[in-house]
Amino acid sequence: MRRERTYSDPRVIAFINEHFVPAAVNINHLQRQADAEGELFRTISWQGRFRLSYEEAKAAAPNTEHRECHQGQYVASIDGELFGSRHTADPDQLLEMMQSGLENWSNRKTQMTKSAVEDVNRDERHVWTYPEDGLVLELGCRDLVATTDVPEEWAFDPHNLNHVWLTADEVREMVPQDVRQGDTFDLPESIHRKLVRFHLLDIVRGETPPWPKDAPDRVPLTVTCTAADGNSVTLVLKGHGILIEQGDWCTQPTRDSVYRRGEMCCSIGERGFEPSILGHATFDRTNQRFTRFDLVAVGTRWGGTTFNFRQRDVAPARMGIAMTIARTALERDRIPPAGSPERYFDA
Repeated sequence: MRRERTYSDPRVIAFINEHFVPAAVNINHLQRQADAEGELFRTISWQGRFRLSYEEAKAAAPNTEHRECHQGQYVASIDGELFGSRHTADPDQLLEMMQSGLENWSNRKTQMTKSAVEDVNRDERHVWTYPEDGLVLELGCRDLVATTDVPEEWAFDPHNLNHVWLTADEVREMVPQDVRQGDTFDLPESIHRKLVRFHLLDIVRGETPPWPKDAPDRVPLTVTCTAADGNSVTLVLKGHGILIEQGDWCTQPTRDSVYRRGEMCCSIGERGFEPSILGHATFDRTNQRFTRFDLVAVGTRWGGTTFNFRQRDVAPARMGIAMTIARTALERDRIPPAGSPERYFDA
């Protein structure tokens, strides 16, 4: 929500389009990625967030074992020389930083002004392969009751997005070849694990880790065939369960706290979600693809984790998650799911 407000500001859009080549990256992996892309990003972020010189940042960039967070907004050359940085959701502050960064361009140490894109080494642990013949779902997650005790404007009607990726093999496994009207069967294990562990999550305000590996056992999912002929199969998915995990999620003090970052830890000891699930799907037997896949999971969530910003809002409240087929012609709908491909495809 905060980023949405910042980057929908017409002044920000116009200034970026006129002066910069924008790049949005997932720092969760990139800040520890052992390849040229990761090193370039760390060269930039070590200068910005941690105030190293360009030479010091270049020397530190190969290190992937650090435990620092490199989140922020940066203006830099393609050599990785930093001209400005900020970590803000305020459009005015972002514009001020970008204007200052643009002024610093004329005094740059590095002189490269363009670069050919060539094959570079890639850290295979973080390379996503888009499932061209699979099933891609757009996921929306939101609170169903407005929050009134959180001072930040963005928290009044919070929502978030993610994507679900199913491979072509997983799609074919989902619908038995000999299925008939009235048949009831379990969702394939790999798909069941993926949907529960990685997508029945409270990401309304921020990020949260996947559920433990035994979580799918607590949310049974069954599929019923309501119609079938030579061309298509119509399915209904149903499920219900309770997901609970005990932990010690240390969160940072809230913005209006008398404490500052690092001075205290507000711990949350439990997170949970009790969803009821209903889905409707239509499978095209001829083309081996879904022409409809709509699923909702509605229930009570509680607790929180380190980065999903529930410090003030851990009491039980209603939350909804919805999935539908993505419009894959748009680049934004080809963004990978949150997480690493290594874990995601072996949920």
